[in-house]
Amino acid sequence: MIVELIGKEAGLTFECIHVVPGRGDCSRMHPHFHYVNVLVDGEFDDKRRIVHLYNLKAIIKRICYTFEDKILVADYPEIIQRIAVEDSHYRIEINNKSYFIPEADVFKIKIPSLNIEDLTVYFADELAKDLKNSEMSNTLNYFEVVLSEGHGQRGKIRIDLK
Repeated sequence: MIVELIGKEAGLTFECIHVVPGRGDCSRMHPHFHYVNVLVDGEFDDKRRIVHLYNLKAIIKRICYTFEDKILVADYPEIIQRIAVEDSHYRIEINNKSYFIPEADVFKIKIPSLNIEDLTVYFADELAKDLKNSEMSNTLNYFEVVLSEGHGQRGKIRIDLK
């Protein structure tokens, strides 16, 4: 049995800002409004459901909240991006620009880039950790995450849980 949560309709959304190395529109600080669709495949439990939707939504919303209204900073090599901490702020140098941002506004995410592929993998890995540590792991076979950043751009990944 398959159950899907549609991000736009279920409130599984977040907005964040990032800068991508290189030239063009993405090389300046810019926002994206993301929404997350999640599909789960599993077997019925004794209550005739494969997943407790309230609990699944809560996990996804918690992950979304870590991104919400944050400036994302990836682990780019120092030749591409330099980061220094000064007075509770990050000084970030990228694309020949320097940004001075309060630490509380930054999400230093442990991924190699801020492209949709790496963001999707990160989101799915975080969801997998939570699902494997919950009662949902008893009934679920796999899940899929579709992470949309708007403009018709999205990443999709499937994670097997068995």
